[in-house]
Amino acid sequence: MKVHRLTDAGQKKYRDWLEQRTLGELPPEELLSEPSNAEMAFDVEIDESKIFKNRFEFGKYIHDVLKEKFDAKILLGQKNDGVWEWLTIAYFSQFGKKVSKYWHYCIERKGHSGSLAYRHLARTSFEMYSRHGAEALVMLSAGMPTWGELSEQLTSRQDVVYHRAYIQTANAMYMKDGHPLTGAAGHVKSPKRRRRGDKSGKGGAARLALAVRRLSRTYDTHILQPSQLMELLPREFSNFIAKASTKQ
Repeated sequence: MKVHRLTDAGQKKYRDWLEQRTLGELPPEELLSEPSNAEMAFDVEIDESKIFKNRFEFGKYIHDVLKEKFDAKILLGQKNDGVWEWLTIAYFSQFGKKVSKYWHYCIERKGHSGSLAYRHLARTSFEMYSRHGAEALVMLSAGMPTWGELSEQLTSRQDVVYHRAYIQTANAMYMKDGHPLTGAAGHVKSPKRRRRGDKSGKGGAARLALAVRRLSRTYDTHILQPSQLMELLPREFSNFIAKASTKQ
């Protein structure tokens, strides 16, 4: 089927449906091709029957289908929000296997704390693969219907999500055999809740973002290789760095 874009009427109907959907229910078929709901966006075919193991595979597939003909900036622009929502509908049997927040299925650019477009399952899968290639696996290893804590930690921080060395280092440190290592997405507890000697969350992705920002005050971290960046990281990352070195 050719890639379509939801019209204004189609977007409204889709959002109305999302508000009352039940688990296992699929969007109305007329959202995919009925002229009042969808218009052809690109003369490019997608395979609606294709099954993806995770959002990394989806991002790579859509990148390979679209990127050769269209610039990523254009594809990610507000004009094409309807494309990503249409693609979500086309693969909703995979994206919608559980009921999640609406912003995972439709693009929300006016959240109370800023744009939530980065949380869109389909759009962000394409964007992160387009920017980081194979290293995007650290953000996109979760199954199709799952956003995931690593996705939130690595994509919500605009100062590091486009930092290639940071993402390469995170992928090297936190992934093994296509899956995140235990503790990679951990959070450090507040001092009031943390018991003496509790190191949970230390060395995780959230802490890596903080460490890279601090290092950027002294070094041009953008030009560093992952091995060079790991040499500069504090001791709390030593366990993950050791595991990364065993994979090389």
